[in-house]
Order: sequence, then structure tokens, then C-alpha cells
Amino acid sequence: MADALEKQIEEDIVFGVYPPGTRLIEDRIMERYNVSRHATRAAFSALESRKLLVHMPNKGVEVIRYTPDEVDALYDIRMVLETAAAERTKLAVSSDIVNKLNQIAHDHEAAWQNGEYREVFALNLQFHHVQYSCCQNAPLIRLIEDYTRMVQPIRAIKYDDPAHMREVIFQHHQIIRAMQGTNQQAYIDAVRKHLPASAKAYREFYAKRFDRSPAHPVPDRKSG
Repeated sequence: MADALEKQIEEDIVFGVYPPGTRLIEDRIMERYNVSRHATRAAFSALESRKLLVHMPNKGVEVIRYTPDEVDALYDIRMVLETAAAERTKLAVSSDIVNKLNQIAHDHEAAWQNGEYREVFALNLQFHHVQYSCCQNAPLIRLIEDYTRMVQPIRAIKYDDPAHMREVIFQHHQIIRAMQGTNQQAYIDAVRKHLPASAKAYREFYAKRFDRSPAHPVPDRKSG
């Protein structure tokens, strides 16, 4: 029960049901998801350990709220980690991996076309888990997945933007094609282009809700 609740709350954070800085109250969570207090506290604890929630003294649990500068730093770390994994992936990958990635990419596109946005989110995570597992460096893979989840509360999910989603889908296939070849730089470049970067959108959100004076504008980049 706690694992299922953890997943539900995580997805609700990602999709903006609980924006950064939102206080989560045990009784309301219990009522909303029809769960016990024990399951609620276990889910809170798990999400705190994954840096999605934070315990605030005298306030309880809140969705983590990063400053814009912290967001920029997190995306810099993701750039380092994910390009490092690409550099350490032995190309060309096996046909089994290619087939698996193609199937996930197909299912991801179909889910988007059907408006199944939570399935799109889950399949996107699955695609990149298979992709980065190919670097065969377990600690690096765990770090990538940890930082991917850490930035979920600040990502701009734009599944209702057809141009954006077509670009994301195209980039998935570029990644697969690069992994089928032996050009390491081509694969690294495909990873770099696909790296999500919602820093600009988050800075604007932060300014409206908490600051009202955005500083240090940053260029917009695509997210996937």
C-alpha cells in the first residue's frame, strides 16, 4: 500500500497537483487516497529520502522547493552524469536492447497520442532506465535516476504541447539510432540534446509564487 501511495503522490507532484512549496497534510492525504496513517507516513518517509518532500520544522511535510540557482546547479549535474554515462556505453549495443528501446518508444508515442499522460511519464522513465543501464556502471546509473527524480517537482511537463512532444519522440529515436552505431560522439550529442532543462520555466514560476523578481534569466531548452 505504501509503495502504491508513494507512486501516486510522486505522479501528482510531477503533474502539478502539488506544486513546489505545497504542504501535505496527513489527514487530507489519507482521505484523498483512502489509505491508513501508517501508509501515509511510510510514503512521506520514502519521498523525503528521494528529495521530493522535505520536513519543515513546525510545519510538517512540503513538496521540496528549490531556488532557481539550485535548479540550475541540478541541471548542470544531470548534464555531467548523463553525458558521462553516454561516454561509458560500449557501442553498438545489442539487438535485444535496440528492440526493447524501440518497443518502449513506440508505446510512449502511442500513450501520448491517446492522451494517457501518466503512462507517457512512466514509459519515459522506463526508456531512460534501459538506455543508461547500458553503461554498466551501477553507481552512475543510480545517481542518474536519483537526480532525475529530484528534479521532477520542477520540470515543466508539456505533454499537451504537440510540437514539444514530437521533438521528444524524435529525440528518442535519435538516441536509439546512435546506440546502434559506433560513433560515440554522435551518441553523446544525442543525449545532450535530449537532456531536460526546465530552469527557465521554473524561474518564472518561482518569481510569480515566491519572489516576483526573476534574476539571472536563462535560455530556454527542450525537455524530455
